[in-house]
Amino acid sequence: MLDPVQYIFIATILFYFLDSIWEIGNIFHPKKFSKTVVNYLISIGLCLHLAFLVTASLRSGNLPITTLFESATFYLFLIVFISVALKYLYRFPSLTPFLMPVITGFSIATVLLVGNKLSLTYELKKFWQFAHIIPIFLGYSAFTVSFILSIMYLTQERQLKKKAFGPLFESLPSLETLDALMWKTITLGFPLLTIGLASGTIWAKTSNILGELWYLDPKVLLGALTWLIYAALLHLRLGASFHGTKVALVTVIGFFVVVFTFIGPFFMGSKHAYVKSSVILKNELPVKETPLKEVPVKDVPVKDVNFANIEL
Repeated sequence: MLDPVQYIFIATILFYFLDSIWEIGNIFHPKKFSKTVVNYLISIGLCLHLAFLVTASLRSGNLPITTLFESATFYLFLIVFISVALKYLYRFPSLTPFLMPVITGFSIATVLLVGNKLSLTYELKKFWQFAHIIPIFLGYSAFTVSFILSIMYLTQERQLKKKAFGPLFESLPSLETLDALMWKTITLGFPLLTIGLASGTIWAKTSNILGELWYLDPKVLLGALTWLIYAALLHLRLGASFHGTKVALVTVIGFFVVVFTFIGPFFMGSKHAYVKSSVILKNELPVKETPLKEVPVKDVPVKDVNFANIEL
């Protein structure tokens, strides 16, 4: 059964779904599906999405990351937010027709498959929520947008080779523009991921939640692998011969590693994952039990009592 707050997210999905229809319709029938309606639908959906996250945060007293459901919806919100920001900052309306159907599908899957059954087994103090979780999620969201851009790049390149100059080709920008935006989103996500992993390393060592061999935890290893892939991509991108299609293909690989980093630890015995629990949060640090001191009881002499004077 759905939590009452989750119905706000259901309304969000409805507007995202309608926006997806209008976005695709605008490509093939721009007169029937106007861009004005598209802007209204995605704006209302994004506001509802934010309302859900704020409500969930106020209720739990934490950022909306205490359950897998909240984390997934927070991640989806950041993706849409970054995409809308690109749309208005760079006058790039072509991204959302590719993105919103994907967001809608993942949102529906989140409601049907995730729910609130999986939660954190430890309490993450608010400092670490902002220093570790937020940069990680922002970095992954930027990489997801770069993945969508890479799919657009590969699609446009294929259409150019086949000389398929239809409505879809007309709606997509040039390969140079797509390549530049891929580069911008990757360079945005990489430093954020670096900050998140660095602060997570400090947290793991100081809290000792993941144990002494914290660096062998599956999620830590996958996070390091993700960092290495994008670090290599940035390094290779500086070369004159590594751009365009090569960058797009490596970006696709990097995205699948990001996805596996998010869901893989559930099946790999990671301590750094969401598990079934009736308690949403447990203490981050174990509470030491203070033994009670035994107070010696002095023998108090009992005075003689004259039972004959006691009235029954």
